Amino acid sequence: MLSCMTTIRQKPNTYAITISTFQQHRHFQRTANADLFIATLFRYRDQGRFQLHAFVVMPDHVHVLITPSIDQSTARCVQFLKGGYSFVARDQSPGEIWHSSHHEHRVRDAEDFRNQRQYIASNPSRKSYSEYLHVHTNYEDRLDQHPHHLAN
Repeated sequence: MLSCMTTIRQKPNTYAITISTFQQHRHFQRTANADLFIATLFRYRDQGRFQLHAFVVMPDHVHVLITPSIDQSTARCVQFLKGGYSFVARDQSPGEIWHSSHHEHRVRDAEDFRNQRQYIASNPSRKSYSEYLHVHTNYEDRLDQHPHHLAN
C-alpha cells in the first residue's frame, strides 16, 4: 500500500521554488541564520533527496533550483528544507520562521533552466543587495550540473 505522500515518477523534473519567511520577517539578515539554512540545504542534497542546481538566501525568502530524487515529491523536498531548518534553528529562533506555503515552477526545458538559474543568481542585485554573499555562485563546486533530462 502506498502512502499519500509517496511519489512515483517515470522521469525526473526540475523545479524553481521560492519559500518566504513568516510575515516577510528578515530572518536571514543574520549571517548565522543564512549559513545554517545553507548547511541544511546541502545536508539534504548530500543525502540524495534532491539535486541542487542553484540557490540564493535573501533576508526574507529563499530561491532554490532542484531536481527531486525519483522517490521524493516536490512538497516533501520543501518539507525537508522548511522543517529541517526549523528543527536545527529552534534554539536560536523561537517562533514561526516560514510562510505556510511556497511557490514552485516546473522547469520546461534547457532554456527555462538557464533563465531560472540566472534569475536566482541576479536576485540580490535586483533587490539592491549587490554585496549579498548567500548565492549559489559562491558554492559552484558543490552544485549539481545541468539535469540530464533537460536537453542542452
